[in-house]
Amino acid sequence: MLPLLYVVLGLAALNIAAGFVLSRLRQGRGRTAGMGLLVAVDAVVVILVLLEVFMAFFFIQSDGFNITMASRKWFDRSWQPVNSLGYRDVEPAPRSGDEKIVAVVGDSFVAGHGIDRAEDRFGNVLGQHLGPGWRVVNVAKIGWDTVDEYEALAAYPVTPDVVVLAYFVNDIYRAAEKNGHPLTFAVQFPQGRLAKYLVDHFALANFVYWRLARMGNLDDASLGFWARLRGAYADPVVFAAHARELDAIVSWCRERGVRLVALVIPSLSDVAGSAAMTARVAAYFGGQGVDVLDLTPMLAGQSPGELVVNGVDSHANVRLNARMGELLWQAIAPPHN
Repeated sequence: MLPLLYVVLGLAALNIAAGFVLSRLRQGRGRTAGMGLLVAVDAVVVILVLLEVFMAFFFIQSDGFNITMASRKWFDRSWQPVNSLGYRDVEPAPRSGDEKIVAVVGDSFVAGHGIDRAEDRFGNVLGQHLGPGWRVVNVAKIGWDTVDEYEALAAYPVTPDVVVLAYFVNDIYRAAEKNGHPLTFAVQFPQGRLAKYLVDHFALANFVYWRLARMGNLDDASLGFWARLRGAYADPVVFAAHARELDAIVSWCRERGVRLVALVIPSLSDVAGSAAMTARVAAYFGGQGVDVLDLTPMLAGQSPGELVVNGVDSHANVRLNARMGELLWQAIAPPHN
């Protein structure tokens, strides 16, 4: 808050200097106009200071890129517990008796990006539905792709009975990069020393800058990213390479007698636009004899506002997490009527 203190001290100094100058002027229009201007400047600065205080201390909101001050505050407040493996989960522990273990593996959707309470994530909701005799662990980090997920699953200290692979359409990232479809996403950070200082040190400037960026270069970058992603899925060479990445997870589960359930998640901002991608992935898993829950048909026709955390975070909201947890429960251990 040191920069804000500088603003307050600067305003005080301005008022002292202006008061001294105005006191030297004779009564008249000049002095009256000067006083009016000073009052107007004071009012504007005070309003900006109050807005800054609100944004700095009270405005907390996750965003999909985690580049805003508000999002970093959200992580500081909500991203817990974090275990010794770096996952937002409790510490791994040996199997207890006849306990059955479900490992939910994935990226930010599994980790619960934008979900304030860890118990509201679909993996935790699944555990609540399964009840005694079951344990659900979350094996996930933001930004993971299929290769990361396989390596984490293979390294997890306890072999689960069931693996839920939460597949999001950007999991093809590594195969695409290696086969001529780089999935770059350029973010335009503020240019110039003054702009950078303001955006880095003032919550209000940070908020305004990134909101304007979302209406400009971020939206353009997003459209380009999704166009390249669709191109990667349409390329048979890329998808064949990606299928080999998925094969590693399928084989790992088969060799250990672990049941695999694939939860396929479309782009929640454009379910219809990602349908061709999710259909291809669902067909792959179906061809491997893997149980598939493709959310695309269920979510078709719903607006993004019904599905996502907020307007700047397109991860699944609490309500959709609850629905996903229920669907997984019905697939893994359906209730007896």
